[in-house]
Amino acid sequence: MPMTAKRKISLTIDSDLYHRARAQNLNMSKSLSDALTEELQQLERPKWIDANREGLQEINRINAKCGHFSDEHRNF
Repeated sequence: MPMTAKRKISLTIDSDLYHRARAQNLNMSKSLSDALTEELQQLERPKWIDANREGLQEINRINAKCGHFSDEHRNF
């Protein structure tokens, strides 16, 4: 993941969850960033697929007609 500017924010979380995370020395900022990244990717994936549907269909059509460029190099 590329380095981006960080922004300090304030959050409210369950007290027990906070204490358990601290006890495990978890980097809560990284954990939140990772969780949000994953969640956003899942939410944005259908929109990306829809926006690129024609291109993906064209690639599949070309692969079906001509084969994949690495087919001759596969060992499985």
